[in-house]
Amino acid sequence: MALKRVLKVGLDSAAPFPMHSDYNSERFEGFEVDLLTEIAKHLDFEIQYEVSLWKKILGKLFKGELDLICSAVTMTSTRRHILEFTEPYLHFRLCAVVASSDMLIHEVKDLKEKRVGVRIAAEAERHVHTKFPEANMVHADTNKELYRQLELGEIDVLIDDSPIANGFLQNNDKLKIGMFLPGTDSQYAIAMKKGDLELKDQFNEALKLIRENGTYDILYNKWFSGMDF
Repeated sequence: MALKRVLKVGLDSAAPFPMHSDYNSERFEGFEVDLLTEIAKHLDFEIQYEVSLWKKILGKLFKGELDLICSAVTMTSTRRHILEFTEPYLHFRLCAVVASSDMLIHEVKDLKEKRVGVRIAAEAERHVHTKFPEANMVHADTNKELYRQLELGEIDVLIDDSPIANGFLQNNDKLKIGMFLPGTDSQYAIAMKKGDLELKDQFNEALKLIRENGTYDILYNKWFSGMDF
């Protein structure tokens, strides 16, 4: 009996729930966990997760230490030069998260001269650096740290992917999404090593099947019901 192929899948150690929870928690779950489980069924492979800081994880894939990353990876033109991406599986925007009592964030100009929290090496960091160079950026390795700083008033606003922001705000009435940033339409996709075209094609076929047979809609409604991206 042939052994199943084992794929090493990179995970962000700062879990971007509801995409996925902390791998080392009692319940490892999330939209991407379910999605990858369904793909694995169709392609008959086993998953071996490896956890790392986001600022290291793309480098590990680039060097071939991982087979793929399925952990809220934003597909960008820059990344597509060095990595392969499947068809996108989620569309979203960047958003500005503020304290619930804060009524000042209505327009992009309101972000000027604010203390703006961003994750190191995340797409939000690049966006703020490019669009709001006058902002006072505060960097952190984890979302959890940024949301704590915002609650304590150590930063004025944080910029995050809207699915992840919704995940943090589900049980937190102290914070809210102040606005969605214009021109930040984005997509998550599964990232693979450049040139790994056979695997990419196999994943795209599985993703297409999951959409056609209704499984995708079931998973989407399970994890994102009522959320605004």
